Amino acid sequence: MHAEHVAELMAGLASQMCLPSDEISLAFIVGLIHDVGKIKTPSAILNKPGRLTDEEFKIMKQHSEHGANMLSAIEGAEAVVPIMRHHHERYDGKGYPKGLCGESIPLLSRMLAICDSFDAMTTNRCYRDPVPLADCINEIKKCSGTQFDPAICVLFIEFLQDRFGFSIEESGY
Repeated sequence: MHAEHVAELMAGLASQMCLPSDEISLAFIVGLIHDVGKIKTPSAILNKPGRLTDEEFKIMKQHSEHGANMLSAIEGAEAVVPIMRHHHERYDGKGYPKGLCGESIPLLSRMLAICDSFDAMTTNRCYRDPVPLADCINEIKKCSGTQFDPAICVLFIEFLQDRFGFSIEESGY
């Protein structure tokens, strides 16, 4: 279900950004498969109800590399590999696996970072209840320029406004 939500968010954001149809399709596909590398993550870590230890988090962080490596063996998946590999990079360079920053992070990876985080915040998790929409938007604003690309944050919030029908004034943007 998470992957389907992220795929829909990715396609919607790509449309909001007026990307060409082939990029919108790629955005949807990447949203569907972005966590495929978690197949190599032990279920005890994936389903842990509490905070991960440093060692568990180190293992969890490997999923983006695992997924990229798995897909690199598939003919025709070349465009997906760097997007998957870098979807946990941060705009300020403090992400993983390579510590890329700003526009050196692939565009669809920067988009995926926001869409993935938004869905994670708004859905029930084994370690917490869903976060209200207004709080999610505030978190995206707070992380604009650090975790997330600020230009994409603005477009994502506009997309959410269109999708959920709230005004800029209501969101405080």
